[in-house]
Amino acid sequence: MSLANGDIRYWGQIAAIACLVLAAWRWGAGPERILAGILVWFQAGDAVNHALSSATGAFTIYTGHFVIDAAAAVVAVAVAVQANRIYTLWFAAFQLLALFAQIARDVAAGVAQLAYQVLYIGPSYFQILLLAGGIWLHHRRVRRFGQYRAWRSSSHPSPGPTPSRWPNG
Repeated sequence: MSLANGDIRYWGQIAAIACLVLAAWRWGAGPERILAGILVWFQAGDAVNHALSSATGAFTIYTGHFVIDAAAAVVAVAVAVQANRIYTLWFAAFQLLALFAQIARDVAAGVAQLAYQVLYIGPSYFQILLLAGGIWLHHRRVRRFGQYRAWRSSSHPSPGPTPSRWPNG
């Protein structure tokens, strides 16, 4: 039995995501678990998208991909803004890049297929690497310093302006 290159890439990505989900559940905190959930959402949403589009023909596969990416972008940006982590900002940025690739393909019909593939598929590999690194860094920090908060809290109010005597002395 031989696997085509696409099959190897697909099953490799599934295996990496499964490992990341398990690692996020074991060593991660809230942000890592949510971002791992986004990666699962990509796979599950894509499977449902292809099944529905081929069964009903009511919408195109690209419309379904846009919906999947838009939902993931909303969640990724929300996590990036609230998480007490830096890598989540990169994860969200790569998701926005993939979403904008969808929009560019729809707006400009002349977008080269290779450029679309690189901008749409490429970010998912970086997201997998970022999440793996984020889980590892979180685990290392917990081992070194103990538990720390996963989410940012609102900052303390700034002190009011101090009255100055200038220019009157």
